[in-house]
Amino acid sequence: MTKRLVLAAVLTALICASAAAGVHFLPDATRDQVVMNRASRALLTWELPEGVLVVDRRGLDEPGLSGRELAPRFADGQWYLVDRGRAAASVDPATFGHVHLTGATTWVVEVPPTRLEAFLGAALSIQYLERATMAPADHAAKSEIAVPIVDPEQKAAYVDALDQDSFDQLLREITGDVAFWHDGGPHMVSTRYYNTAGNDEVTEYLADKLAGYGYTVELDAFTASGHPCRNVVATLVGSETPDEIVVVGGHFDSTSESAGSLAPGAEDNGSGTSLVMELARVSVGQQFERTVQFVLFDAEEIGLRGSQHFVDEAVTEGRTIVAAITADMVAYYDNNYGVIIEGQTEWEWLMTAMADNVNSLTDISYEKTYHSWGSDHVPFQQAGIAAFLAIDQDWSDYPYYHRTTDTFANIAATTPLGLQIGRAAAGTLADVAGLMSTTTGAPSPAVPLVRLAAYPNPFNPVTTLSFSLDVPASGELAVYDVSGRRITTVASGDFLAGEHVVNWTGVDEAGQAVPSGTYVARLRTSEGVVSQKLMLVQ
Repeated sequence: MTKRLVLAAVLTALICASAAAGVHFLPDATRDQVVMNRASRALLTWELPEGVLVVDRRGLDEPGLSGRELAPRFADGQWYLVDRGRAAASVDPATFGHVHLTGATTWVVEVPPTRLEAFLGAALSIQYLERATMAPADHAAKSEIAVPIVDPEQKAAYVDALDQDSFDQLLREITGDVAFWHDGGPHMVSTRYYNTAGNDEVTEYLADKLAGYGYTVELDAFTASGHPCRNVVATLVGSETPDEIVVVGGHFDSTSESAGSLAPGAEDNGSGTSLVMELARVSVGQQFERTVQFVLFDAEEIGLRGSQHFVDEAVTEGRTIVAAITADMVAYYDNNYGVIIEGQTEWEWLMTAMADNVNSLTDISYEKTYHSWGSDHVPFQQAGIAAFLAIDQDWSDYPYYHRTTDTFANIAATTPLGLQIGRAAAGTLADVAGLMSTTTGAPSPAVPLVRLAAYPNPFNPVTTLSFSLDVPASGELAVYDVSGRRITTVASGDFLAGEHVVNWTGVDEAGQAVPSGTYVARLRTSEGVVSQKLMLVQ
């Protein structure tokens, strides 16, 4: 037998040998030999230069793995895969816990609860090794899906609606370069680290912006290292095959050597967040054959926790995600004005779709890599879902990675790369989700560069409506009931650029109190229309 055949025979025997037992290391093996083309979040794998690390989550009634078992050393310890190349030379992982494996590129570290916060605060590049039992729900990975035919003029107009000023404005707001208006007042955030007030503020701001665009928005709650976290999920239901989902995602949390107080996270990953939000903005008013979900993941910097939760939940509930386009660190360049398309050979068709859109819609270069690591595409791929990561080619040379100096000022000159990568991602979304032509042949307008929010909401007896304009505009802000009947006009006239605040006290034009229920605040200006649902609770 060849070495590969011997290994396959040995692995087959090992899989049948014992009950599932957590974390295993199989030297000289490959991922394909372990999963046997039956991808599952119940059997997680990482290919390392020395072999395959496996986390077996299938439960004690399932056939187990043998190989080298990495036995726990601590009660309630958490396990992490750590990128050695991104760690400072002075970092000794043994100071945080027990080092189970030292490889050429990675450490496997088990961290006890007493050292967990110190470990997470070290701003390392890590992946959390989720060991909770999960039902197998195995499925054969699809090598390719049907890609709809998209009208090229419709697609070009859709991509051209992306706007550099809009991309940069959100990036500046969530990184503390400028204030953003939310909850009736201005906010300046200094960090988006997963367990901070700044993270909570940005979570709610992003959710409210997406709701203001008209999306159905869910705050997808989970717990990471004992702290409550939330993914932001905005859904645009498909017109032809709504049960098939295309995800556009990126993480919005940040980290640094002083993560609890100062972690601007402009490149990592304010840039990817701005890309996702800009694609969401221009997708309003569009129709896609498949459902599109714009997902902003929390707690990525402490081990991909948000995307792991999202994918685990999708697998458990039987949702059909056909592709995931993820973005992380997309707005920096020095020598190479281009994007890396990082994926796996199983998903070559999706990576090629992105590459084709780079060629046809942008002025940047691309390269493909096939070693997936350290970002939100990994949980999708482990579940057998086509996914890739878009990341700028010079990301590993970025001098402010996981530092307090990862500010907007340090990437202000290079953010046009982020919009170019966004153009390619938008083209790929149009292809894979099936951007549909409008009946008139003209594209639906993107959400204008105006914003509207309400706080508190639900409310009683008063809610503050705040809106901002990028340019001066004339118009009106009015409240309607769910049948479309105008209740009252709150503000009208010529508005200056900037922030505006008015209150609605739950009364109609005659000053009479309206009953409890759902209402809609609609801001109409010469720059466009945005709406915000309001819930009055008497």
